[in-house]
Amino acid sequence: MRRFVPAFVLTSPLLLVAGIAGGQQKRAITFGDFAAVRAVSDPQPSPDGARILYTVRTADVANNRRTPATFIISSSGGAPHAFPSADAAATEARWSPDGQHIAYVAGGQLWIADVNGANAKQLTHLNGGATGPVWAPASDRIAFTSAVYPDCRTDACNASREKAAADNKVKAHIADQLLFRHWTAWDDGTRSHLFVVDMNGSARDLIPGAKYDVPPPPFGGSEAYNWAPDGNEIAYTAKDQGRNDATSTDLNVYTIPASGGAPKVITAANKGGDQNPVYSPDGRWIAYASQARAGFESDRWRLMVYQRATGDARELLPRWDRNADAYFWAPDVHAIYVATTDAGRDKLYRFPFEVGTAGSSLLKPTAPQLVVGDHNNAAITPSHDGRHIAWARDATEFPAEVYAGDLNATGATTAHAVTHENDALVSQLALNGAEDFWFTGAGRAKVQGFIVKPPNWQAGKKYPAILLIHGGPQGAWLDQWHGRWNYQMFAATGAALVIINPRGSFGYGQAFVDGVSRDWGGKVYTDLMKGLDTALVLNPWIDRNALGAAGGSFGGYMVDWIAGHTNRFKALVSHAGPFNLENMSVATEELWFPDWEYGEMWDPKAMASQYRVFSPHLYAKNFKTPTLVTGGELDYRVPYTEDLSMFTALQRMKVPSRLVIFPDEGHWIGKPQNQRLWWSEVQSWLAKYLEGKPAT
Repeated sequence: MRRFVPAFVLTSPLLLVAGIAGGQQKRAITFGDFAAVRAVSDPQPSPDGARILYTVRTADVANNRRTPATFIISSSGGAPHAFPSADAAATEARWSPDGQHIAYVAGGQLWIADVNGANAKQLTHLNGGATGPVWAPASDRIAFTSAVYPDCRTDACNASREKAAADNKVKAHIADQLLFRHWTAWDDGTRSHLFVVDMNGSARDLIPGAKYDVPPPPFGGSEAYNWAPDGNEIAYTAKDQGRNDATSTDLNVYTIPASGGAPKVITAANKGGDQNPVYSPDGRWIAYASQARAGFESDRWRLMVYQRATGDARELLPRWDRNADAYFWAPDVHAIYVATTDAGRDKLYRFPFEVGTAGSSLLKPTAPQLVVGDHNNAAITPSHDGRHIAWARDATEFPAEVYAGDLNATGATTAHAVTHENDALVSQLALNGAEDFWFTGAGRAKVQGFIVKPPNWQAGKKYPAILLIHGGPQGAWLDQWHGRWNYQMFAATGAALVIINPRGSFGYGQAFVDGVSRDWGGKVYTDLMKGLDTALVLNPWIDRNALGAAGGSFGGYMVDWIAGHTNRFKALVSHAGPFNLENMSVATEELWFPDWEYGEMWDPKAMASQYRVFSPHLYAKNFKTPTLVTGGELDYRVPYTEDLSMFTALQRMKVPSRLVIFPDEGHWIGKPQNQRLWWSEVQSWLAKYLEGKPAT
């Protein structure tokens, strides 16, 4: 029997090196390699496209922290330079439209400096800090956000309230309404407000007294607000549903004078989500993303246009069955660019307008043109003149690097890698790319998957395989270098990966997304099993008697479901998975989610057709497969008691099982030392059971 050894237990890289055909094999990735990756993000081209700012985050495992730094580089490549200096931990660097200054965040406050880093000046000194700088078109002001107590009218009041809370020996959480905690934090009474600051450091809260957040938490950023071209107005995204915040998805787009005044809701008629306004360069339109169905967080994000002169809004691309994840206008308003997920990759499309309609009320888009589509492409950002773009490109086999190209009517020409932050590391590693395959799933739907071979794969040998199951359930596995569920770290165990985008996945049309709701253990389970069956047929080198499965969030739910419905797997890994849907429906914080996915628990129909059918805890008597259960105590999305319950059921059924809970982590495991332990546990578990290695 071959020995299945995870890379992290090897004491020397030399043990992974062997001669092959006169050369040397590259080695499998270790956790040390994974932690050494320089995480490249947030590329920002200069107004003329000649230079690019970008951020790099590095992990310091010994000190259990991650450190950001900002660099500036020629768009043609070359040596990057730290901005504003080598000792500044700057983030969110943004060029002024006139190209004379750069705004950035350091030490939790907003700064500006010359483009060479000289004359750095701190603009804000706010108790709630500053984040998300967005320049005014005239380069004379910056919009940003800061945390405040809504009933405070001065920063001294904010500071006093925060100090009183910190000094109070009683740390009780008291709530009178939902949403009393969110993601990993309890509601402490503060809200993120939209501010504007001038170059003299005079800052103004544009929405004083507002009891809502800009941007909406927990993941909103500076994409949630934007300046009108004349600098007199700002549009922003907020959610002001009061006692319904936990059950409503009704985000709205507001406009407000940049000098202050009463905000105006421009999307009140729609009860689904509306977000991320972008003014057209001529000032006539506001593009924004909108969901038609109230209460459904994964409804299709339609691209809407609001005509400022009339107040009319309409969908711009009604026949395009993809999400408008991000978008920007061509400078002449002759086209609009839209980023979306399509078939396992993030891409950019261009929609030209019919000649003669760009300046009218018609705005008739023609067929989409693919602009950027190879591998995975994120954070696509145009230069101010609209002639250039920069983006972060990654893939299964390489971490993100900054790419750049020229924009024209035919697409993105001269596309090329600008940075090479990880080339030296990647050159040492045996990293295989994702191989696409398609199969027929439940209801004869076409479903996509990926195969990733183990490092140094050799024809004629048999290898175990791990089925990876994504969360959501509305989400997607992409051809990307994932910062947590990294494909190469799973493959480093010596196993092949079978990666399926089943029902519920983005990038295949909204009907495909809708197919998982109120059917959690149905079509999606069939898709996964059929996909695995197809992978085994297409890749006979996979040992069908040495299969594992791993998933987080909904993927964790599906692992729990698998545990009660099949014994084909030798090992399972369940992270942060809902185990008892009845408990989950009233313990999670975003209650619109269970309401949509399986209905209100006190509805007899929902109880009979969903909760008492698709809850994994009902099938615990069937558990036989060795299962590792992991989670975080700060997880308020899927409370960690779901992990405890799954582990308890496994133990009561006398199934080999192990529980790993992180008291300082939430839904995601992010701290470097915690990630090291998580990967050690996961790789060890899979190695032990996929190869029949005796338990120790």
